[in-house]
Amino acid sequence: MVALKTPRLHIREVTPADSAAFLAYMQAEAYWQNVPIDPPTPDSVAAMTAARLTEQAADPRTTYFLAAADKQTGQVIGEAILRISSMRWRQGEIGWGVAAGHTGQGLATEIGQAMLRLGFEQLRLHRIAAQCRVDNAASRRVMEKLGMRQEGELRDNVLARGAWWSSALYALLSVEWRGNAAE
Repeated sequence: MVALKTPRLHIREVTPADSAAFLAYMQAEAYWQNVPIDPPTPDSVAAMTAARLTEQAADPRTTYFLAAADKQTGQVIGEAILRISSMRWRQGEIGWGVAAGHTGQGLATEIGQAMLRLGFEQLRLHRIAAQCRVDNAASRRVMEKLGMRQEGELRDNVLARGAWWSSALYALLSVEWRGNAAE
């Protein structure tokens, strides 16, 4: 079981009860406009939650989709994601989502830092990447705050809601993380 703490968040395993909280913030267009998914429905979020529960039991586990809850209220206000893309090459990718009413407060950066810590310090990954839609300035700022470097642009790599999107690709190496942690 994964449980991470940041100054304002408790990042924990998803439970069946989280489905309603996920639906509440994921249905807002501000959430899904830059995510390559169809607008969430009660059925799609219930299926997503069920898939997360199944992933928790995987051995070896390669996907960590966690609920980000406000420490003071316990309210789920986002998600924290780490996917191991190659165990052999010790590579992973992180992501995050924050409810519209909680954006602009640095919570995505807290989530990103927690997922980097999980990936580098607990899972011993060597390289962790993140990507976002090219015109998603907020996510690009988060990646830069995390110390990630832009490695390039993946042109028309995602087909979402009938349109091709290009992605900005960022990454951080474990040796760079150790340098950041020492500061």
